[in-house]
Amino acid sequence: MPLILEDERTANGFDPASANTLYWKDVPVLVRQQDREDQIEHLTFRILSGVTKQNHSLRVLRIHVSSEEDSYFLHTLEVTEDEFQSLKAEQGILVDFASFPGKIISLLERCIASQAADMPRFQAVLAVRAADSGLKIVETNDFKQLPHITLAFRPGNDFTVKQFLAFRLSEVKRDCQQLQNQLANSKDESVERWQQLSDCQQQLSSLQERHSRQTLELEAQLREQAAVAQQDKLDQVAAVRTQLERELEDAAKRHSQQQELLSSRIAELDAEGRKLRDQKYQLDTQVSELSHKLGSAQGSARSLEQEVAQLRSQAKALAGDKHELELQLANTRAQLAASQEKSSSQGQLLAQQQARLGDLEGSVRQWEERCADLRDLVAGHEGRCKEAAAEVMKGNETDLRLLKEKCKRKQAILVRQEEELGARDAALAAAQRDAAALGHTRDSLAAEAGSLQAGNAELRAKLEESRQQLQSNEQMIRWLNQQVTDAQLQVSAVPGSRYKFKPSSLAGTAAAAGFSAAAGASAAGLSTPGSRQQQHQGGLRLSRVPQQAHQALAWPACLQVRQLLPQQPCLLAVQSASRTQRASYHLLSSCWLHHAC
Repeated sequence: MPLILEDERTANGFDPASANTLYWKDVPVLVRQQDREDQIEHLTFRILSGVTKQNHSLRVLRIHVSSEEDSYFLHTLEVTEDEFQSLKAEQGILVDFASFPGKIISLLERCIASQAADMPRFQAVLAVRAADSGLKIVETNDFKQLPHITLAFRPGNDFTVKQFLAFRLSEVKRDCQQLQNQLANSKDESVERWQQLSDCQQQLSSLQERHSRQTLELEAQLREQAAVAQQDKLDQVAAVRTQLERELEDAAKRHSQQQELLSSRIAELDAEGRKLRDQKYQLDTQVSELSHKLGSAQGSARSLEQEVAQLRSQAKALAGDKHELELQLANTRAQLAASQEKSSSQGQLLAQQQARLGDLEGSVRQWEERCADLRDLVAGHEGRCKEAAAEVMKGNETDLRLLKEKCKRKQAILVRQEEELGARDAALAAAQRDAAALGHTRDSLAAEAGSLQAGNAELRAKLEESRQQLQSNEQMIRWLNQQVTDAQLQVSAVPGSRYKFKPSSLAGTAAAAGFSAAAGASAAGLSTPGSRQQQHQGGLRLSRVPQQAHQALAWPACLQVRQLLPQQPCLLAVQSASRTQRASYHLLSSCWLHHAC
């Protein structure tokens, strides 16, 4: 039978001082009354555990069912350990007294979870009567309702309701006192955090001033470095242009002298022709011999035609390797363009080239018939140089415009940051009424200050890294110069081809071509490793010059080698040369075959 507690036992049995709240929630309950219709109401279940006043070793479980809408609605259940044994035997409960509250709480939670369904699976039913009330927790399946547990509650009388309301009032007062203490602590913490916030704002302002000052200094340094690099490029372009003009004047003088020699030679040949016409009748007897010689000459001509076909196939193969050679030359030019020691070594190579020109004057005489073509080509290359210079100036103007736009964007970002700072100040003024918001704002400002310090440290690290990169590039250039010099000394001892071609002379010419191309590349806006680092720091990125600008700048050196080569096509003996020299030889031979064959 259900357990009903008397009022005297309820007042004298449970000790409120030892009460411990295990569960306190609103649960949907189907309330059944005799004079009313059944309706679902949200009732407050509060489960307390404690001990009795007479025996503190005897545990007691008390359950209150109340309503927030009706203060006089109160139903109470109180079960001791001894009474639980009889309840356990009557209803077949399998758990002990210690686990009983947890199972009750689990069933109530299932009732709360099932309230959203149209037909809830678990439901609490409270039958209210005049003398007592019964609470059942039932589970509904497809066949019937299965009651899990039935508890008998006692409706609260005036004394019980007043005692419960007094107990609740004491709890509310205690909670109010705790809230007041927390409010006082929050005010003290807000004052401390406001002081910390003012300190953080001062630190932030000082850090912003320091950051702006360092930013201005770095921008000034970058502008100076960019101006120095631009001036160096202009000086190199002027030096290369002067050298090319001087070489063209020397070539024109030599060609004029060779033309005079040719005119005198033509007069001599005319005299010899008249003598040969006089000897024509004497040579009729040698017709048979000449016919035999003609056959041999035709055979040699066929062999020469085969050799020309082979050379053309080789030229096609070399054209296939041109792309790889251009990539290798681009890497070599980028490494050698910004080196002052390279200029001195190239000067020595140019001196050696001029010394070798005396040895090759005999082969130059075979090229007088192509002087007019060479002049046209020189004029065309001068036009290409001018076009390349115009493209370089256009690229520089584009880069300058991009840099100005970037500065404008930075100014806009600074304005937005100032607006954000003003918004943050307003948010800080509003956060004085909210202690938790003050702590969050302080953390965000401290994080921003740390990010500014990290940005400054990163800028210093990048500057130091660029300096170290510049030193490493200078050391690499010295080592490359030494390797090129050693390779040229070794190649000078290698025997030439059957046409008496000297690889050492071509190496010097190739080096000069590489120097001219490198200087042109630097003038056209190609960046070296050091200059790339400076451009990265300053935000300046130079665009690449088209490929025809590279060819126009490197072509005069190819013309010099074309003047030095013999009239017949030849294969370059570069097997014993270094990798850089072989790339230069293949490029020069490709240029010669494309324009001469």
